[in-house]
Amino acid sequence: MADEPAPTYAVEDYDTVSEGRATILFPRNNEVFYNPVQQFNRDMSIAAIKAWRDMTAEAKLERFERSKKPGKTRPATTFTVLEALAASGLRSVRYAKEIEGIEYILANDLLADAVESIRRNVHYNGLSARLVRANQGDAVSVMYAQREQRRFGVVDLDPYGTAAPFIDGAIHAAENGGLICVTCTDLAVLASNNHPETCFAKYGGSPLKAEFCHELALRLVVHSLQQAAARQRRYVEPLLSCSIDFYVRIFVRVHDRPVLVKSVASQTGVVFRCRHCQSFATQRFGTAEPGKGQSLKYRVATAPPVDRGCANCGAAQDIGGPCWLGPLHNKAFVQRMYDAVSGAAAGTYGTQARMKGMLKVILEELDDAPLHYTLADLFSAVRCSCPPLATVNSALLNAGYRVSGAHSRQGSIKTDAPAQVVWDVVRAHVASVGRSPNITADSPAARILGAETRTAVSFAAHKDADPESRRFKLVRYQINPEKFWGPKARHTEAPKGRGAAPAADQEQAKRKQQEQAGGDAGRADAEAMELDGSKKPKTT
Repeated sequence: MADEPAPTYAVEDYDTVSEGRATILFPRNNEVFYNPVQQFNRDMSIAAIKAWRDMTAEAKLERFERSKKPGKTRPATTFTVLEALAASGLRSVRYAKEIEGIEYILANDLLADAVESIRRNVHYNGLSARLVRANQGDAVSVMYAQREQRRFGVVDLDPYGTAAPFIDGAIHAAENGGLICVTCTDLAVLASNNHPETCFAKYGGSPLKAEFCHELALRLVVHSLQQAAARQRRYVEPLLSCSIDFYVRIFVRVHDRPVLVKSVASQTGVVFRCRHCQSFATQRFGTAEPGKGQSLKYRVATAPPVDRGCANCGAAQDIGGPCWLGPLHNKAFVQRMYDAVSGAAAGTYGTQARMKGMLKVILEELDDAPLHYTLADLFSAVRCSCPPLATVNSALLNAGYRVSGAHSRQGSIKTDAPAQVVWDVVRAHVASVGRSPNITADSPAARILGAETRTAVSFAAHKDADPESRRFKLVRYQINPEKFWGPKARHTEAPKGRGAAPAADQEQAKRKQQEQAGGDAGRADAEAMELDGSKKPKTT
C-alpha cells in the first residue's frame, strides 16, 4: 500500500472529544455525530476482541504443538479488522490504539466527508495510514469482495438502525474462526408487535410484545446471522449477546464446519406466549438424538406443546419467531472477558463498572432456558402484590429447579421449572396473603388460582436466591446515563460549502423519500422510528 499524503486541517476549526486513548476532531457543523452513550458499546467491543484474540491464539498454538506435520510453521498472531460503517473513525482509532496484535484496520464508509474525517482523525492520533486504512465504498460491496481475497479476522457492523442488509456480506467477509460484531438499534421493530411484517422481512422472524421482548430481539438477530451462515455451509457460535439501552450488540464466531450446520434446526423454533398471564412455551423445529458412536441423528420435531388456549388461564396465545433457541453466550468467553475487565487498570475502560455488572449477570444467566418471566407479570395476572424476588427464587430452588435473572430485564425470572411449577409458587403465595376480592369467577385470574397445585412449595430462604452480582452491589441494570440520552439524528452528508440542514428537515426529507418509494417496509421503518423517538443516529 502506497503512503497517502497527510491530510491538511486547522485544529482550531474543530471540537475535540476524548474517549479511551483516542481524541477525535469533530467539525463544529456536526459533520459526523458523536454519541457518548455508545462508549459502553465500544468499551465492550474492545474487551470482546481482546478475549477473542487471546482465545484464538491459544487454540492455534495448541493445534500447532499437536501437529506432527514436517516443516510446520508457527501460526501468525496478528489479525485484520474491517469496520464496514466507520463514520468518524473513532471506533477504528480506539481499536488501533488499545488492542495489540492488529495487522491493519480497513475503516470504510460510503460518505466522502466521513472518509475525510477518518483520515484526519487517524493522522491527529499519530497512527499510520497503513495501520488504519480509510476507504470509501459501499459496505456490502466491500464485504462481498473479500470472498476472492483474504478475509478479515474481525468484521464490525455498527449501522444506523438495522444491520440486516449487511449480515450476509459480513458472513462472507469473516475468516474461519473470525469474529463478527453486530449492532442493531431498530428495537421498535425487534422488540414490539408494532411491525411484525417489517421484522419478518428483515430478520426472518416475528417479535412479541412481552416482558422478554429484548431477549427475543437478541434471538431474532442471532437467527438471522445463523440462517445467513447456514446458506454458506458455515455456522455462527454466539459468544456474547447483549441487550443495551436502545440497541443490541452481538458477538459471534464463524466456523467452517458443515457438520455444525446440521444442528441449526434443533436450536431454532417458535415461541408461544399467552396474552393474559404471559406464560410461554417454545417449539423447536427439530431434535438431535444420539446416533452411532459420537454422531447425532436429527429428526423432525413433534406437534406443538400447547393448545389453542393457554393451559393456565385459557386466554389466546400469540406466536413469535422463528428465532434462535440455543445458548446466547459462550460462558468461557464471557468469564475471560469478566476476568480481564475486573483486572484492568483504572481508566482502561470508561464504563468499567457497568461492564463488570453486565458481564457478571450474563455469567449467572441460565444458558439452556430460553426467555424469562418477570415478577410483576406473574403477580399482576392474579391481582396480587409482588413478594420479594428472592422469595420466589427460593421457592423454585427449594422445589429442585434452577433459577437466575436475565441481563435484559430487571426483575426477571429465568428458570428451567415448568410453567405448572411457576404458577404453583404463585398460587402458594396468594394463599398465604389472601386472594383479591376483585377477581371475578370467570376471569383468567380465577382460572389460574382455581387450578390444582401439584408442587410442594417452600418459601424458606435459599442460599442461592440472591445472586453474587446483587450481593457484591455491582451495576446490574443501568439507570439513564445522562440527561436526554439515547439515539441522535441520522447523519446526512451536507453539500460542500453549505451548512448542514436542520435535523427536522432531514427527517422530513427522509420520510418523503420513503413515501415516494411506496414500499411497505420503508413506511413501517419510518413509523417505527417515530415510535422509538424518530431520531436515532448512526452513532460513532
